[in-house]
Amino acid sequence: MTLEDLRSIAAYILTKLGCLNPFRISRIIAYAELMYMKEHGDRLTDLVYKGFDNVFYIEGLKEAIDNECFVKVEGDPSKGVHGCIKYTCEPPVIDEVTRKYLEKAIEEIRSLSDRELNDLVVKNDLLKKIMLPMK
Repeated sequence: MTLEDLRSIAAYILTKLGCLNPFRISRIIAYAELMYMKEHGDRLTDLVYKGFDNVFYIEGLKEAIDNECFVKVEGDPSKGVHGCIKYTCEPPVIDEVTRKYLEKAIEEIRSLSDRELNDLVVKNDLLKKIMLPMK
C-alpha cells in the first residue's frame, strides 16, 4: 500500500467523521482490517502495524497526514479540549472493498470512547497475528 493509499484512507475517515486525533484514525483503520480478516481470513491492506500489549501504531500514518490537506487543530488541555486533524480537500476515492469495511468499522465504533475503541482493537487476537514488535 502506498503512502497515497494510506492518505486516502485517513482522508475518507475524516470526511465521514470530521476532526479526529491520529490515535482514533489508526484504531478505525485497524478495526476495519480486523473485521475483514475475520470474514475472509486474509488482510484488507498490507499496512504495517508495530507495537506491543495495548499499544501500536501504523507505519506511515504520521507521514500520510503530514500534507496540506490535513490541518492540525490545536486543543486546549486546560479546558479538556483535545487537538485533532481535519481534512480540507476534495473527498478521496478509495476502492469499494476498503470503503465497505471502513464504513462498517465507523458505524460500529461511532459511539465508543478512545479507551473502548483501543480495547476493542488491541484485545482482538487477530491483531497479534499481524503486529510486528516495535524497535
